[in-house]
Amino acid sequence: MKQIICFIIILLAATSCSSTYFFSTLNTNNEYVEKVDNGDFLLETDSLWIAYCFKGESAPIQITVFNKLPVPLYVDWQRSALILDGTAYSYAKDKLNFSGSAEVFVDSYNLSPDQTYSFADGSFAGDIESPQNISFIPPNTMISYIPLRLNMNFDKLDKNLYRDSYLGDKDNNAIKVKRIDYSESDSPLHFESYLTVYARPEHPMTFQQNFYMSNLIKTQSIKPSNLPGDMAERGDFFYIEKPANNTFWEILLGTTLVVGAVAIEVAVDANTRY
Repeated sequence: MKQIICFIIILLAATSCSSTYFFSTLNTNNEYVEKVDNGDFLLETDSLWIAYCFKGESAPIQITVFNKLPVPLYVDWQRSALILDGTAYSYAKDKLNFSGSAEVFVDSYNLSPDQTYSFADGSFAGDIESPQNISFIPPNTMISYIPLRLNMNFDKLDKNLYRDSYLGDKDNNAIKVKRIDYSESDSPLHFESYLTVYARPEHPMTFQQNFYMSNLIKTQSIKPSNLPGDMAERGDFFYIEKPANNTFWEILLGTTLVVGAVAIEVAVDANTRY
């Protein structure tokens, strides 16, 4: 009995260690895309505007489209996709195949009032039914949709790339962190969004926007809730949490992964340029 108690105490001590947080900022190389004051990426024409926001854990890709026309517009998610490392991940399909090993996420995204999607932690394979293929936008209104998330794995980045830096917390304390700054040419992460919109199906409009990671901060000392000002609310900012050790709680309680936006697993290292 004493041995069991000691074992549990050791596991509890292991789980009490701080999580590691990776804070990342995105940028774009598109001249026709503006990064507005809140960090969202805005593309505007005479017909519409499109905004991309990535704020939150695991970079949820929130796409907002505003219709400026006096007639309805339609977003065709079946002919829209995220393009990463030469692979297109459709924003909507009849079925989306998936396989791999799940991480522990607590986020859920409700794409309609009565639909969420879930599957258990561990090895898995199968498909997810898509909630919608086409969005209807009446005149002078907008729709907002979160089809995918980017679940980054930064563990393989060379530790020598990090330099010492400081980040202020919400109480204006200077906290020592590790940081990497990237230019467009040396960033290890690039991706594109391809969006199809039309007023009439026979005359579609397509919009392509490029993004890349411009910096990465690694710390165990600042949680997202302790970031300064509105940093965590910016549309160009996302974070990844790497728990110190959650094995004990997985064994004791079990874990359930509940998501509404499909997570794309992305392993990032210094030798890989997505």
